[in-house]
Order: sequence, then C-alpha cells, then structure tokens
Amino acid sequence: MTKASKKIAFISIPHMVAESEEARQDGKERFPLVVASGSQPKSIVLDYSRSIEDSPIKRGLYLKNIGFIRTRARVLPVDYEYVEALNRRVVGYLKNYSPSVENPGIGEYFIDLTGTERLFGRTLDTCGKIVQLLGKLFRLTARCGIGNTTLISRLAAEVSGDGGVYEILQNPEKLFFPPLSITLLPDLPLSLKNELLLDYSIRCMGDLLPFSKNDLTNLFGTEGELLYNYSRGIARSTLMEKKTDEELRRECVVGGEKNDDDLIRREFFSLVLGLCEEMRRERVFPQVAKITVVYQDDYRYTTAGRLAHPSFYEEELYGELVFYLNRALKRRTCVKKIILALSHFTEPSCQLSLFHEAHRTSELAKAFDQIRQRFGKKSIGYGG
Repeated sequence: MTKASKKIAFISIPHMVAESEEARQDGKERFPLVVASGSQPKSIVLDYSRSIEDSPIKRGLYLKNIGFIRTRARVLPVDYEYVEALNRRVVGYLKNYSPSVENPGIGEYFIDLTGTERLFGRTLDTCGKIVQLLGKLFRLTARCGIGNTTLISRLAAEVSGDGGVYEILQNPEKLFFPPLSITLLPDLPLSLKNELLLDYSIRCMGDLLPFSKNDLTNLFGTEGELLYNYSRGIARSTLMEKKTDEELRRECVVGGEKNDDDLIRREFFSLVLGLCEEMRRERVFPQVAKITVVYQDDYRYTTAGRLAHPSFYEEELYGELVFYLNRALKRRTCVKKIILALSHFTEPSCQLSLFHEAHRTSELAKAFDQIRQRFGKKSIGYGG
C-alpha cells in the first residue's frame, strides 16, 4: 500500500518588508525603496523594491556600500513593529485554510492543506486564490509551491515566479530535483554554495547524486548530510508550529534631544505600572519579559529572558527590569522609544503568611488601583 501524498504548500512573499512600506506610502512615493536595519552607514539592507531586483543591491550589504543607488532609490529604516504585526495578520488569514501553519520567517509560510479538497476544492486552485487575496487584502506579491514535503514545496515556490502557483506531484519528484540550481537549496551558507560551484563545479542538484552520504559528510561535515538528503528530496512532511503565547505589550515615546535618565526611568515605570494593573485584573503573573529600546539613529537594543521573581506588583517587577534598562542607557545616543512585552503567564499561587507585613505590597497596590479607577490615572502616583 502506497503512503498517501501530503499537500504541503509554501507561500513566499520575497519583498514583504519593502512592499508593506510601499503600501503605507499609498502610491505617494515616486522612487523605489531600500529598507535597512537603521539609518547609519553600518546599517544593513534588509529588503528593496521589486523594481530594482536586477540592480547590484543585495540583502546584507551595508548602507555605506550602496551609494551607487542612492540617486535612484529612497532609503528607509525598517519599522519592526509594523512588519511583525503584518506578519501576524497574514498568519491569521492563512489559518482560515488550515490550522497547521508554520512561519519560519517574515514572508515565509508553510500550510498543511492535506485533506482540504472537500472544503475548498483542488489544492492548486486554493493556493491560487490565496495568492490573489494576499495581493488584494495586503497588497503583497506572493508565490506558492505545493509538494509532498517542505523542501519540495519551497523549491516549487522558487521556480513558480511572482503570482504563480506550481505543484509537484509525488511521482514526478525524481524528475524535478536534478536540473535545479544548487543555489536554490535552503539552510545552506552562501560560502558553501560558492565552494560547490567554484571548487567542485557542482551546479545542479543532479551533480550530487553520484556522491554517497559518507563522501559528502567527509567533505562538508554535518552540512554534507543535509546536501545528501536535499539532493534526493528527503525532507520532513510535518509542520513545526511555533507555540504562540499571549503577550501584553506597551510602549512609550521619549522626546528630547538628550537623554534624561531619570525621565526615561519614570516613563519605563509607567509602562510597568500599566501592565501590572492589567495583570492584577486578570490575576496572572508573567514569567518572561522582553525590553526593546529604540534610539534616535534607529539602532535597537533588545533583551529578553525569564523573570527570576514573577510578580504583578510594579515595585517588584520594576526592581528586576530596571537593571536591563540601565544597561541600555549607557549607549551615548538619545532614546526614542521603549517597548515592554510580558508573556508566558501563569496563575499566582496563594501562600498564607503569618506576618502582616507580607500583605503590605498587595494591599497598597489594591488601594492604588481603586483610587485610579475612580478618580483617574493621574490622581495618585509613586514618589521619586
């Protein structure tokens, strides 16, 4: 009995970051866009408009090295929050077609459409509809590949072209792999691909077939086994979904042309206070915190980790997190924005105490919450 074929679809949006910025401009921007990690000369190119795909510009170049295109394109720093929010919206949209969606990176989505023919019709038609609606709903240019494994679907998407859908059935797989360029293989460093091309004259996947697993492992180590499996179409056919935990998130914009550390700490305490009020209403403790500080030059400092003492009291939580904020303030550049996110929530355990003093923090926070709820957020606060 032959094993039933899986229907794994890979949706690729190659220029999602640049196209999302172009959509925000709403046609007002006349020049192509180059989106970088920041605005400094050592900032890295993250994406660029489809209209300049044929130019020498590549992802990973420093801004200081793309002076040749400055007269033909506009350079913008990336808005990480906007792109991440858009990415979550796309994942939410794709879950309308399958509960199993894997999102390995921005603009990359695997969907398990196995067994959905009775709901949506042919998989090929379903993916064509998804590609079209991504363009209409989000103004994003997508491409799609369908195959029995994640590798086949990814490679099929690569050769399908913008707006296209390409399905590789189970029997023709052996004919599909050999002619493909070695540069299309995922998860391999560029240095290894160049070594295969220049030193070994291996240009397509079929050139790897005469080599055994031991041969490739001896030549390239652990990546040799990956080459062996890829050249023979061996890859997983089950998706690995990221566990999505609920997240509480707040941010504040800090003004001024120079850092006032005390002011920044007060603003940060206000973020902590607002989140703690919300957590006390929900009766949950955060176990993980993430702090992102954005500077005036668009450089981002991010730190995240598990809390040593989970709490929904602002004094206790601020006392643990301010250490990481102080590290960010040592950079000699003005702070523009602070983002605080809490996640991995758990219900607090009730521990009886023999000492009245142990309830002081709880009773004080409860009283403050009631006063602010009745008379407004600024009716009472903490001293400096």
